[in-house]
Amino acid sequence: MKRTHRTVRGLARPLLAASFVTGGYSVLRDPGPLPALAEKHGVPLPEAATRATAAGMLVGGLALGAGFRPPLSVCLLAVCLVPTTVTVHDFWRQEDPARRVTQRNEFFKNLSLLGALAIAAADALAAGGE
Repeated sequence: MKRTHRTVRGLARPLLAASFVTGGYSVLRDPGPLPALAEKHGVPLPEAATRATAAGMLVGGLALGAGFRPPLSVCLLAVCLVPTTVTVHDFWRQEDPARRVTQRNEFFKNLSLLGALAIAAADALAAGGE
């Protein structure tokens, strides 16, 4: 059982990290409309905030995927994900029904990612901080 657990952990972390790595890398290469969206939502220094969030997601995702200090990498990813989720995916403020559905889906997808990150951190702590 312990070997199976290690195998699952070894596969699950990179799978969870993949979204953060690809998203962070993509935004660092070309932030597109994200700084303008951040500015629209009142984020100070929107260009810097967008790039800092992307860098955090890339670094945190790479660390988590490699199994390097999972609790710390999860914290970094959560620090990047929570403000984005609450600020950008504010479905409750959307007047257009289609936009509301899209933003609600993104909001709950991010909540699901936060849940998966919490499980990954708890698992690592239970395994002795692996």
